[in-house]
Amino acid sequence: MRFLIDSSILLTLSVVAPSVSGAAVHHAHRHRSLTCYEDNTLRALERFSSDAATFCPQFLQTPSQQVPKNLAGIPTSKLSSACSCFEKTAAPANPAPTPATTPTSKPVVISTTPTTVKAPTSPPTPSTSTPAAIPPSSTTSKSAYQPSSTSSSSQVGATGSPVRGRSYGGGKRGLVYDYHSKDYSKFFKDSNKIAFGSDWGVNRSPAPGVTFDQGMFVPTIRVDGGLKNDGWIGAVKSLISSGTSIIFASNEPDNAGQANLTPAQAATVFKNYLKPFEGQASLASPAITNGGGSAGLGFLENFVGQCADCHFDIINVHHYVNRGDVNVDQAVSAVKSYLTKDVAAFIAKHPQQFGGAKICLGEFWLWNASDEEGADYLTKLLPWLDQNPDVACYQAFGGLWTGNFINNAGTGLSKSGQVYHDL
Repeated sequence: MRFLIDSSILLTLSVVAPSVSGAAVHHAHRHRSLTCYEDNTLRALERFSSDAATFCPQFLQTPSQQVPKNLAGIPTSKLSSACSCFEKTAAPANPAPTPATTPTSKPVVISTTPTTVKAPTSPPTPSTSTPAAIPPSSTTSKSAYQPSSTSSSSQVGATGSPVRGRSYGGGKRGLVYDYHSKDYSKFFKDSNKIAFGSDWGVNRSPAPGVTFDQGMFVPTIRVDGGLKNDGWIGAVKSLISSGTSIIFASNEPDNAGQANLTPAQAATVFKNYLKPFEGQASLASPAITNGGGSAGLGFLENFVGQCADCHFDIINVHHYVNRGDVNVDQAVSAVKSYLTKDVAAFIAKHPQQFGGAKICLGEFWLWNASDEEGADYLTKLLPWLDQNPDVACYQAFGGLWTGNFINNAGTGLSKSGQVYHDL
């Protein structure tokens, strides 16, 4: 739903309660206006932030600038307002956390259960790093799961390390949604494929009128600038008593546009807010992008070094590639290769912390694909994920928004949404 407030009021994200991405939302988001939050074009810019950081300042000065390939699918008429919003939110990666401050303007309260969320926020930003194109293979068709030689099922726990947590054995398919998803989950009400949902926060209903009744709700930890969340423990205890059996850690701490934490900060958050529930629910590692270098699995490697006494039942990874760089079959192959080789090798390398762990593909999508291509992508990938014994859960991004799994009119499912509903 849309929030009707004076445009001069700025949203305050120095919050105590989680509502969107994991531990700490990009600190500059405290200054983003509601109009910016509702700008879907801004989300596209944030997904390719390195391109946008160069392009937007030039475009705002000279609108005739050539649009980069990754941004070519954005309507030109919407670039000006989106770039203005992007400029407001630009900030260096991983700044030191600052203590939460008292907002100077009245916050917009959108929830009163069981902790207070003071501002809706946008969905998470995928990695800006695009893996190299992977040639299509026969495994990209609708076929059964075929393990690779490095499959985690054959290697995790190789040293006999005990699984100290709780193994998740429920359905795999989840739905992502947020404060403006309205009641769109109703379009999945008659599907027997949806097992859970998550909204990057701890409230099943992140805003008035937003509902999710299709399955278990999975909370995601988010903290304030001081790495605190006073309402989290009580809220999660209540969710576990109601059937929640997975808890997500920080959302993309390796991404400046999302949790934006150092490995040490992410470890502190996990120890303080997820470790107390060890044995009561399946605990996921921080959700990482598929970026390279110090991002992605490189970030997780450094994180593990800061969390030696932690144990993870689930390794949570995100995977995005751009349709401009790969075709549908190559995108499907990229996911399979990432999970069965890169992620499986990481699990095998860390049996003490990841012994017995399964994979959650917490977000994935073929960015800038048409609805038809998105449907084809899911048709070729979902059966493999469903039959892969190393995958505990997944959530396509896609999600409960118009132009994603909901058609542009908001009256039903898109083609890709219908595949996610049916297949």
